Amino acid sequence: MITEITDLNSLDRYVKTSGLKFREAILRYYKELGEKLGYSVRENASIIKNGVNYGKIDLIWLEPNIAFITEFGNLEEIYKHLWKILEYSPNQAVFLLSSKSSCKAEDADKIIERSGLIGEKKNIFLLMDVTDKKVVRKPTV
Repeated sequence: MITEITDLNSLDRYVKTSGLKFREAILRYYKELGEKLGYSVRENASIIKNGVNYGKIDLIWLEPNIAFITEFGNLEEIYKHLWKILEYSPNQAVFLLSSKSSCKAEDADKIIERSGLIGEKKNIFLLMDVTDKKVVRKPTV
C-alpha cells in the first residue's frame, strides 16, 4: 500500500489532467485511490475527543486508519496538524507538503524527529514533497 501512496508520478499526472486546483486535485487523487483500494474514505473529518474539537483532518482511509494532511502555508501550521494527528492516533499519517511553500517536508521532518512530545509516534509519519516529487520520510511501522 505504501507504494500506491508514494507514486508521485501518478499523482502528478492526475493533478495536471484533473482541471482542479492543486490542493483539491491532490485530495481527490487520494480519495479515489482509497476507494479504488476498497477503503471507506472520510473527508474533512472532525477530531473530537473528550468533548474537545481538535479540528479537521483532510482525508482519512478508515480501515487501514491512514490520515492525510495537506499543508502549503507556513511552517508553524505543521504544529496544529501534528497535534490533531497525535490526538487521532492513526496507524499512519501522510503529510503532503510542497517545497514551494514555507512548510517544507524537510523542516517538518526535523520537527517530527526532534520533538519529545511525538516520541515513538514519529514512526507513523510519511512525509512527501508533492512539488519536487520525493519522499522525505517513510513510516517504520
